Amino acid sequence: MKRNYHTHHKYCKHAVGVTEDYVKEALEQGFTVLGMSDHAPVDTLVDHADNVRMDAEDLPKYLDEVKTIKRRYSEDITVYTGLEVEYLEPDPEYYERLRANTDYLILGQHYVRDESAHNSLVSSFNLQNPHHIIQYAKDVVRAIESGYFSLVGHPDLYLCAYPRFDEAAQNAATLICTAAKKHDIPLEFNANGIRRGLIQAVDGTRYPYPVKAFWDIAKAHGCKIILSSDCHRPAFLYDDAVKKAEVLVDQWQLTLSTRLHFT
Repeated sequence: MKRNYHTHHKYCKHAVGVTEDYVKEALEQGFTVLGMSDHAPVDTLVDHADNVRMDAEDLPKYLDEVKTIKRRYSEDITVYTGLEVEYLEPDPEYYERLRANTDYLILGQHYVRDESAHNSLVSSFNLQNPHHIIQYAKDVVRAIESGYFSLVGHPDLYLCAYPRFDEAAQNAATLICTAAKKHDIPLEFNANGIRRGLIQAVDGTRYPYPVKAFWDIAKAHGCKIILSSDCHRPAFLYDDAVKKAEVLVDQWQLTLSTRLHFT
């Protein structure tokens, strides 16, 4: 792994380090490409969770910082400007503005809508209702079809708290993988789920994500797959979790795409 497109920044309030810290670590590890992709400001998308994404006033500072580091290290490494973004209430002006100021956007679908829930949102880390995981999949499909995103981040996030890979889980995976293949959008094999540690599900002990049953479907559909660190501190850029992810990719006989393509 010599490229990482999913890299966070202290502006999101749950990561540490700035762009240059991650670039220095990338150079130490022999990386040739680093994509910064911190959580975009909420704007009109969600009305809470302000402690897990950058504030609107920090976005120009983030963009300027990445641009400066791009120039400073241009002879040593290729640095790209990205953002990780939700797709809950599609607002073309919002996405077009973000896309115009970045090289790429990652879809990070961390919520599903449920009007009966607090703030009308349920965390994708805690989905236990079959209706919710199908809604998650449909939201991901709409995001893929929108054309704004170059990568679907942690597509199997919906399985974090879901107890078994049942028919609903399989149908959700099929919806996501069918759309990803049709629109030629890669799915991310995300190492951050491994950092969360093993959990006990009805089907056995596993990581919250990545989940083998999901990736078997992705493989069967011929989806493009990109391995990402999803690092929230520089030392995690190429840590034991990433190395374990590389082992799983080999064990599960997945074929990786090494380069993210965007225009």
